[in-house]
Amino acid sequence: MQSITHTHYDLVVVGGGIAGSMAAVAAGREGLRVLLIEEEGYLGGSLTACGTGPMMTFHAGDKQVVRGLVDEMIQRLVQKGLSVGHIIDSTGYTYTVTPFDSEGMKRELELMCLEAGVQLLYHTSVVEAKVIDGRLGTITCLCAGNLFSVEGTYFIDASGDADLIAMAGIPFEQGRESDGKDQPLTMNFKLVDVDLSVIRNLMDSDVELFPFLAPKAGLQHQASRLSFSGFQQIMGEGIQKGEITFDRDIVLCFETNAKNEVIVNMTRVLDKNPVKPLELTEAELEGRRQVWELYGFLKTHIPGFEKARMTYSGPRIGVRSSRRLKGAYRITAQDLLNETIFEDAISACGYPIDIHSPDGAETDSTFLREGGYYTIPLRSLLNEQVPNVLAAGRNISCEFTAHASLRVSPSAGAIGQGAGTAVALAIQTKTDLLHLDLDALHATLRKAGAFVG
Repeated sequence: MQSITHTHYDLVVVGGGIAGSMAAVAAGREGLRVLLIEEEGYLGGSLTACGTGPMMTFHAGDKQVVRGLVDEMIQRLVQKGLSVGHIIDSTGYTYTVTPFDSEGMKRELELMCLEAGVQLLYHTSVVEAKVIDGRLGTITCLCAGNLFSVEGTYFIDASGDADLIAMAGIPFEQGRESDGKDQPLTMNFKLVDVDLSVIRNLMDSDVELFPFLAPKAGLQHQASRLSFSGFQQIMGEGIQKGEITFDRDIVLCFETNAKNEVIVNMTRVLDKNPVKPLELTEAELEGRRQVWELYGFLKTHIPGFEKARMTYSGPRIGVRSSRRLKGAYRITAQDLLNETIFEDAISACGYPIDIHSPDGAETDSTFLREGGYYTIPLRSLLNEQVPNVLAAGRNISCEFTAHASLRVSPSAGAIGQGAGTAVALAIQTKTDLLHLDLDALHATLRKAGAFVG
């Protein structure tokens, strides 16, 4: 078996979602030789492969707490007309949402990586991790029927599902503590030709249809793109009549960067383990079945959707939660509610605790105080068993409940920047990750525009 190149990489990042892309760019800008491995043929992860959107939220009240590379990427899209930037969340659920053009994001992430000198490797999966004397040195990859090895000094697992962590024998956990169940999987889909002026008018005339908006009536007039969550009675009637055959209690749609195009975030696939091969396929099948059921229902029953056309579903099902590292520090829900500013903070987040029930239709939300935010400690990315492997994104070390907040894409991207920066500092100073100079780490992150509390 041959190596892909004769080059030893300073850092190998597994997974090109928002966390992995930001980790690779951060390390590349610090002068490291970086390889970014992605199983799709493009970057962006759930934002471009699962129809996830908009990004939410970069803010805690009026304060922007997610900055740095993730925000730079958005501002680059704004300059090209591929995002309207951060706008009011007209559902009333959180502070802001950030619509974007998913095709534009694919290209912008590539440009950022290439400008930083990152070597991209698409259509590639990791199939084995070889740990010797407590360090990961080589991974085996598969691309187009070719097996090959990749060597690195440090590795970041930004796969979302902690695939590399599991293969390296590093401890992990999955699901809620009581029974191991994950949040439901969701297949999003996009509709065009939706008359959102009808929905905007309903938000004025019958605000009680939109429960999160009701206490903030009129909020939709501040949003250049519309997000809405409501129509519970219509959904309930659809379930009673058998027109909807799965548990979902509300219509939830987000206008994209393109006017009158919406992402529908409503399917709910229960009791499927996203890291078990057959169950993942079964989830895809069930998700697509629900998409077509909802498509017909929305066109028939929801005002403004009569002429809607579906442009795509997925293209792959979205996974909210799966494996999580058992790391040097496990973030708790109380850390979030206490608005903890950790000594080794690498990023911040102001999103609520948002648990889509593993058992049914309900969504259990716990809100931080208005304007409240918490930070992510570097230790939650690290482990003591194989210390040259870090987690980045939704697979870091945390409780199931805490994960339901920190998993969102702006937070994941900021965590990725922190991970890539930490590796760069470790290599530059020849220091292990658990003993980095935190003042130097924070200085480097702040110089790159990041917010660390």
